[in-house]
Amino acid sequence: MQWLSGPYLLVPFSKRDQVKDGITVVLDYLVILPDDVSFSGQLQPEERRRGIYRSLVYTADVTMQGRFVLPSPESLERVAPNLIAVDYAKAFVVMGLEYPGAVREAGAFVWNAMPLKAEPGTQPFSGLEAGFRVPVRLSRATEAYTFSQHLVFSGSGGIRVTPTGEQTSITFASPWPHPSFQGDILPHEREVSDSGFTASWSIPSLARPFPGLSTVSNWPSISRQQDFSVGLDFFESGGHYQLVQRAVKYGILFISLTFLAFIVFEMSRCTRLHPVQYGLVGLAMVVFYLVLLSLAEHTAFSVSYAAAAICTICMISAYAGAALRSVRQGGGVGLLLVALYALLYAILQMEDYALLMGTALVVIMLGALMVVSRNMDRS
Repeated sequence: MQWLSGPYLLVPFSKRDQVKDGITVVLDYLVILPDDVSFSGQLQPEERRRGIYRSLVYTADVTMQGRFVLPSPESLERVAPNLIAVDYAKAFVVMGLEYPGAVREAGAFVWNAMPLKAEPGTQPFSGLEAGFRVPVRLSRATEAYTFSQHLVFSGSGGIRVTPTGEQTSITFASPWPHPSFQGDILPHEREVSDSGFTASWSIPSLARPFPGLSTVSNWPSISRQQDFSVGLDFFESGGHYQLVQRAVKYGILFISLTFLAFIVFEMSRCTRLHPVQYGLVGLAMVVFYLVLLSLAEHTAFSVSYAAAAICTICMISAYAGAALRSVRQGGGVGLLLVALYALLYAILQMEDYALLMGTALVVIMLGALMVVSRNMDRS
């Protein structure tokens, strides 16, 4: 997952520091956050394969722009009370990027309409582990500086942005239809459809846990910056692993209903089944999920599900007919399993109504079993 943080303007300064033997001069860096910054990006998902395994990755085409405003002398005095001098000619703009090796294209960093070349590394900003920096020249005579840059990079899983501006605006769009929005702040505007999504955030500085002006020596840890972030994950709602996992959640229900049907059938026939026979039926229903998963890794989920269900239904119904000594009872078990697995497949295709359908299944199946067993001999 890629994580963008910044940009940060670092300006070297000197200050007086009281030591045991007197006063010494200490060098440090001011950390100035932008007055406003915006990120606008298009995220293009892509599926990669390695053997039977699939992975969802994306390519992000992001444009960053904003403005820095130099702090007033009064603000500098509050942050560095023993300030001696500020060296505006040796400043850096630092940008954090979790995996710089995934950058495919990096446009020029345009600083006050002047294109500048970025350098790898985030020194002297220890608050970021990875990223790049741009040497810039500042002048006390110029109060505001604009910047912009175009980046193209790859990622997987999702993307996060740490809002650093006095006002931060973020807009992401993608043809992926299943975004899962993450972070401390959800988008204030979002539009999600089968053709993709668009999401926008507008975040003021009061929402973030760190100041707009500080020093490198007093800057919060990188984990604290990452904790405050916004973004999204590419949720794979229809992946075969997710579908199998959802099917497994109904396993106990299916086994219980099948055992209950066997109890009704054996009581109606005055025939008692051995516990081993119940165990073998339960084992056959458990094997259904193993067959489903192994087939789904190589073919479409619907085909895998049909093959696994047919195999399980035929095996259990034939075994039930032999154990109960009745072809009719075996056929009844088979019809019950057909209904169960058909309803399970319908539930797996739903997202918002899965719990409702699962509850309806329990009610219907229990009602049907009650009807079947209503005339059983109570003796």
